Amino acid sequence: MMMSKLFLVLSVLVLLTCLSFGRPSEYGHEQLEEEVLFERWQKEHGREYGNQEEKAKRFQIFQRNLRHINELNAKRKSPTQHRLGLTKFADMSPEEFHKTYLKPIQTPSNFFNSGKLYKTHDDDCQNLPHSVDWRDKGAVTQVRDQGQCKSDWAFSVSGAIEGLNKIVTGNLVTLSVQELVDCDPASHGCAGGFYFNAFGYVIKNGGIDTEANYPYIAKNGTCKENAQKVVSIDNLLVVVGPEEALLCRVSKQPVSVSIDATGLQLYSGGIYGGDHCSKNSTKATLVCLIVGYGSVGGEDYWIVKNSWGKGWGDKGYLLIKRNVSDEWPHGVCAINAAPGFPIKKAASSRLSAAI
Repeated sequence: MMMSKLFLVLSVLVLLTCLSFGRPSEYGHEQLEEEVLFERWQKEHGREYGNQEEKAKRFQIFQRNLRHINELNAKRKSPTQHRLGLTKFADMSPEEFHKTYLKPIQTPSNFFNSGKLYKTHDDDCQNLPHSVDWRDKGAVTQVRDQGQCKSDWAFSVSGAIEGLNKIVTGNLVTLSVQELVDCDPASHGCAGGFYFNAFGYVIKNGGIDTEANYPYIAKNGTCKENAQKVVSIDNLLVVVGPEEALLCRVSKQPVSVSIDATGLQLYSGGIYGGDHCSKNSTKATLVCLIVGYGSVGGEDYWIVKNSWGKGWGDKGYLLIKRNVSDEWPHGVCAINAAPGFPIKKAASSRLSAAI
């Protein structure tokens, strides 16, 4: 009898140990049954389906994505290399994801002919800090979720202005993305836009309202005539030249950029090296915001803030490889192809040169 009880206790201990080691990690989920993992993922991301047929369809897609995650993660060559995970988009096919969240971005023909080009002076970019993170400096607001509205361009612009306003005035204010979606006549609201146009709207309008006064609704709305001009900017500058020019600018403030985000649906951390991008291409499908840079394990990277919520990436952020100009003329996934940033008169002394 005593031996039977002892055997039972030992069996329970073994089972608990197996379960504890069977918890999913960011490197693999093979220890859990797929059905259990799917239910857990649904609960974590608040995902509900209208009927069993839809749930079964989503589970099949989830299974394919899970196998893809495990296969790709097993091929990682270093601890710093990017990894895939069960992001909030794990029940979407790549085609659905691309259609819902990505859009080819056409750089306006006058982008580099605007007469407002930023160039660096050698003495201004010497002895830059080894790393800069504007989040640590209190110049970056919380990661937000654009929903099924292709308003990434508006989030990038509001984020760049938020950062500059904090640097110049000391005040961090969350600005209205919805105002840009509703009011910028040169963009297309939830159908997409470009930050060059949106910065132009803020300049011409004399400012932009706050999120508190003009909240985000993730769909097109009617431009409010009574929107307040809480934060203003004076101009937009475009970064030209080698990658070092962008590095110099990011050391001074957050910068709006566009990238080809084709392979980022299931990105969950690590340094992305552009596995799905062409090295000579300037193709872009997503507008986002560089908020710093750094290095780890001999790899240099940009810190990029996205607008897909904290259930994607590294709590909403992407690390993308930098210092690769020899192989990538426009940066990994074209991140260096068309950067832009706002300025305020109060910050004019911080600019190295503008022509």
